[in-house]
Amino acid sequence: MNNIVVVDTSVVVKWIVTVSDSDIARALLAEWTNKNVRMLAPTLLVYEAVNSLYKYIRAGQMPLEDAELGLRKVIFPLVTLDNSKEPSFSLRTIALASQFHLPATYDAHYLALAEREGCELWTADT
Repeated sequence: MNNIVVVDTSVVVKWIVTVSDSDIARALLAEWTNKNVRMLAPTLLVYEAVNSLYKYIRAGQMPLEDAELGLRKVIFPLVTLDNSKEPSFSLRTIALASQFHLPATYDAHYLALAEREGCELWTADT
């Protein structure tokens, strides 16, 4: 396994919220942590994760304190955020979104980052 992996929001949120396949996501987190794998994501992950956790709060499925704790103790210290602003990265992102006929470019940011780093992209999206 490469020493870097790109993780998307669907995996990271499962580290904090107990939902379908959270056990698998948490096992991956434990494995990557034990093997010193660098977990990388575009800064977009923060916005998506906060929004996702907020939906659980609004639905009464998670207290605010648990969401805050998850952000402080899990996401922020464990995931390295890449703030790519190079035009070439944006151009590659839009090209990938077009190539795969994605409805938006958000997911393509993760794909472009994994491609640039030459590593795997892990997602729980179906």
